[in-house]
Amino acid sequence: MRTLLVALALAFSPGGAEAYPHDAQLSAKLKKEFEVVISSSAAGRELYARLAKAGPGYRALRVLTRRDAADCFAWFDPEANAVYLNSRFILKFFEARGFKDPQVVEVLWSNKEVRSELVKYAHPVYLHELVHALQCYLYPEYRRDAGASPLEFEYEAYLAEDMYVHERMKADPRLLKDFIRGAYTDIYTANAFGSYLALSLDPARYREKIRRLYEEQLGGYLSLERAETIKKNSVADSKIFAYAAGRTKAYAADSASLARLGEQKAAFARFLEEFYAVRWPAFSSDALIFVGSLALEQKNYPLALDCLAVADANSPGYGLSAGALEALKTKGALAVLETASFIRDNARRMGVELLSQHLKALEKACAATARPFPEDLAALRAETYPQAMAYYAKKYAAEKDRSKKDYYKENLDYFAGAAGGK
Repeated sequence: MRTLLVALALAFSPGGAEAYPHDAQLSAKLKKEFEVVISSSAAGRELYARLAKAGPGYRALRVLTRRDAADCFAWFDPEANAVYLNSRFILKFFEARGFKDPQVVEVLWSNKEVRSELVKYAHPVYLHELVHALQCYLYPEYRRDAGASPLEFEYEAYLAEDMYVHERMKADPRLLKDFIRGAYTDIYTANAFGSYLALSLDPARYREKIRRLYEEQLGGYLSLERAETIKKNSVADSKIFAYAAGRTKAYAADSASLARLGEQKAAFARFLEEFYAVRWPAFSSDALIFVGSLALEQKNYPLALDCLAVADANSPGYGLSAGALEALKTKGALAVLETASFIRDNARRMGVELLSQHLKALEKACAATARPFPEDLAALRAETYPQAMAYYAKKYAAEKDRSKKDYYKENLDYFAGAAGGK
């Protein structure tokens, strides 16, 4: 399938034509085909219902493909009322190079098989941008009021995407199984599952990673609370000058802007409170047990231990039946036993990274569930952790990518602390 885009593109001239003659036709096709896929889930239908209630914006929404150097798969442009799919990543997905945007538009418009392949794997990314479209329809003046993009909009978009992914994987787990056991991945799938698994394991860390990405790395994002504070200070400082200069209309407009920010801040606070108080416990337990069970089945022991141990530790707040709770604890115990056995059988054939991650997951799971760490693996752990510390220190020092550097630093800190305490 990946070679299909290349073969078809040869039929079109590679010149840098400025016109995109099939933009409108491709937009209509992509919009319809994405909607068919997304609407097959309850979460997707809920989003489309909210879009319909938000006014005429969605009916006029366009779906376009354009190249952008930014490290994003897609974006929503409120001025154009369009979701843009980054053609740079489309070409990466199809393992194609050297094609201009007009060619990408032509191929996607003219060939349903290629288009279907893209829709099949990119629909979570598109849904994420639909959430941003909805936010802009509901709060059309936010960016002008705040002078930046709201960080909370990203929290909502990621939460919506991840709950959607969970629902789809529960209905058909084949893709997730393949991903967990390392049998299949692509850039869209890795992006969707990476976010989904992070949310399932640790919501606080999940939100902090989003904050760091958008506030510190990308820039131009501001929390609603910070935006309100800045606007409040600005309005307070300008009041006396506005009246002295006869600029009361400008002051009134700023005051109205501040009021809107306050309303939006309160609305999002209610959304997050409702999500974590009402929807999160059920979603978290279901996702952790579901993913942990699949990971155990596919023998991805670090992921299985992480999920099942967190689910076990948090189980008092899940409201599980006695039978479900017993099944969870049994499955968690099985994961510990299987992991320990796997390490015993394969330790000398595993590299330091793989071995250390298995030992780390086993150690954390035992600590979280008050189980003793296997005594016969204690010496191997003591031998491996200093090696892992040196390995991750070297990786951390050489890495330039921020997310990878964070991962290496997290592991360096863990193994340094654990090695020092042994």
